[in-house]
Amino acid sequence: MDGEINLKSQHSEIRSFVLFINTTQREVDVFWVNYSARLIHYTTLKPGAQCMVNTYVTHPWAFKDRVSGERMHVRHQPVYLPEPWYRNFDSTGRLARKEIKIHFPVRTLTESCLWRILALVPEQEEENALRELDIPRVLIHDLEMLRKNKARRI
Repeated sequence: MDGEINLKSQHSEIRSFVLFINTTQREVDVFWVNYSARLIHYTTLKPGAQCMVNTYVTHPWAFKDRVSGERMHVRHQPVYLPEPWYRNFDSTGRLARKEIKIHFPVRTLTESCLWRILALVPEQEEENALRELDIPRVLIHDLEMLRKNKARRI
C-alpha cells in the first residue's frame, strides 16, 4: 500500500473507539487493513457523514475517494492508527470517541491539476487517451505515473 511496508493489523489487545468524519465533498470509502495486509471495505461515507468504529490500537485504517481512487488523509497521513481508549476524554472528563476527520491530502498545484485531468478521462480509455493529449511529454509521463500509482493504491 503506497510503500507502507508490512502495514497490517496486529494483535487485538487495546481497544479504541473512534468516530470517522468525512470532511470532504466526495464520497469516501473506509478500509480496515486486516491481518494479511488486505484492505477490507468497511463503509462508504457521503460528504459530511460519519461512522462510529470500535477497533484496536494496532489496526490500521485507510481512506480513498470513491470515484477517483485518490487516497484521503487523516491528520495529514494516508493511514490512521488508532489511539488507546484511555486517552480519549472530552472536556468534562468523560470517556469519548476520538473524532477523526478525513480530509484531502495537501497537494501541489501540479498534482491537483493532474488529478483533475485524470478524473476527466474514462478509466477504460486512460492509457491511450493520455498519450493523445496535446500537452508536454513530461506532463503525459506524470499522468501515466499517477495512473499506475492509482491502480496500485488500496
